[in-house]
Amino acid sequence: MSEGFESLIVGKTLREAGVLLKQTSNMPAVFQDLQFDTRKVTKTGTLFVVKGDFKADYLTADLLEKISAFVCSQPIHTKKPQWLVSDSQIALASLSAAFFGHPEKELIILGITGTKGKTSSSYMAYAMLDQLTDHRTALFSTIDTIISPELHFKSHLTTPESYELFKNMRLAIEAGDRYLVMEVSSQSYLKKRVFGIHFQVGAFLNISPDHIGVNEHPTFADYIAKKKMLAENSDIFVSNIDDAHGQEFIEHARSFGAKALSISEMHPSDVTFTIQRADLDQSLFTVSHDHKETRYLLDIPGSFNIYNAVTAITMVEAIGFDPSKENAKKALADLQIPGRMVKIKTRSHGLIIVDYAHNGQSVSTLLTFLKSQHQGGRIIIVLGSPGDKGEDRRAQFGQVISEMVDVAYLTTDDPGSENPHVINDQIRAAITNPKVELHEELDRVEAIHLAIDQAGPKDLLLLAAKGDDAFQKTNRIDVPYIGDRKAALQYLAEIEKI
Repeated sequence: MSEGFESLIVGKTLREAGVLLKQTSNMPAVFQDLQFDTRKVTKTGTLFVVKGDFKADYLTADLLEKISAFVCSQPIHTKKPQWLVSDSQIALASLSAAFFGHPEKELIILGITGTKGKTSSSYMAYAMLDQLTDHRTALFSTIDTIISPELHFKSHLTTPESYELFKNMRLAIEAGDRYLVMEVSSQSYLKKRVFGIHFQVGAFLNISPDHIGVNEHPTFADYIAKKKMLAENSDIFVSNIDDAHGQEFIEHARSFGAKALSISEMHPSDVTFTIQRADLDQSLFTVSHDHKETRYLLDIPGSFNIYNAVTAITMVEAIGFDPSKENAKKALADLQIPGRMVKIKTRSHGLIIVDYAHNGQSVSTLLTFLKSQHQGGRIIIVLGSPGDKGEDRRAQFGQVISEMVDVAYLTTDDPGSENPHVINDQIRAAITNPKVELHEELDRVEAIHLAIDQAGPKDLLLLAAKGDDAFQKTNRIDVPYIGDRKAALQYLAEIEKI
């Protein structure tokens, strides 16, 4: 970022983005900072972008002393100069890119979308590419933002707000990175967080109804359309054509001029793979591309994770690297992803699986695999559903519990502004199997303890959706949370003395 953010550049950026409607007079020549969060306004001479649920009460006298001008979609009742725009989200993304010196143009960016598997695929691509680029690769994922060994932190969103996204890109470049692997959620296109970003490689994993509700996508068609925007903004696009919509994404990418690469286990495709082994211990599979076959090992269970791995392998190869090199293969084989398919073996309380599966399809896919590997005992689950989003998940969870679960503990999972008991009632309403033993415990740690107490030596207990998430999002407050894995391990240490 250069010294100061010139007013002329602000106006030019807003015009080029197609959102500038009006500009008031007496605009300062230069701004010393750009912000969109009132809590982070610390410098005099700040340009402030008003977005989302903004209240005039936020504008204290101290704040107005520091803010020199506003960018807003509705006029602010103040004498401060203003740029009036048609879309504040696009304005924020465009200005953030300019403010941080367009870091997106200095990075080779790999983006991954899909209802499930984005985090796993991103970690897999990152693990291989970081080795192949001599540690010049960054990762922006749901779990972690990894810029360098010295600079990494927990993420708050699957795809960060545009300001944070461009800021982190600039930090990555300053740390010596030249490659970036990132998850690209449908919300990031809905909210224009990735406006103006072009991807050297994009990928589609799968899609099923999710994130449909009042505060999210109005319809499944809109959800698909937002996912497809990654294909529209990629030079090369990789798609899993074993998904019912995979070929549709291939054709969409090609219609926008992208080179499209299909992957499949079952159909003729550009990249095919065969599975030699996929159980609770490990996965062994062979990838075939351009008359070359390579065998890979993965220590993350589940055939669905092989799809994630093949997608990552194909993306890495698509930008000119060789994922069959021993250091890349070893990185993939050694990879462990926090909160994803974590196995906890107990002495007398069966097998515990901690996984981030957080919608009906992902829980169903996971339980189908686990039931095929774990015969004889009951299936016990601990889960809740988030508030203020993904309302369709609640009925999905109820249906999956009816079909695949023996004992369910309904609990709290990022309730937001909603009552978690009411959320659980909506899950309960979709449970039609009278044989399901149903409990509710809103204290998530206590629910995990009760489920472990319930589990016998042959049972399988799934702790779903939270993984190693360090917070419970409650009434706009991030309440610290120990994480499902630690909650289970600490209790087992107490009752089993391990």
